[in-house]
Amino acid sequence: MAFNLVGSAAELSASNMPGVPYPVYMAGARVERVFPFGPLPGVAVMASLISHDGTCCIGLNIDGDAIKDIDVFMECMDEGLAEVTSIAPS
Repeated sequence: MAFNLVGSAAELSASNMPGVPYPVYMAGARVERVFPFGPLPGVAVMASLISHDGTCCIGLNIDGDAIKDIDVFMECMDEGLAEVTSIAPS
């Protein structure tokens, strides 16, 4: 019951996980990206980020009933990410 109350108070849940900080291989092929997929715990959006060998990947799990225009939402995410990365030190 308390879990539902916490989830319903938020529209977005975010998580980050450290990945492997060095190159790894699967069946001889280098793993270049690792994409996270987090659960949707009673919120409109679950955003997950994982780092892997110097690259970060973001996964979004979106409740289509809560976010009606996913294209606009994704444009906003792109703009926000571009803004953050533009001011980040090189």
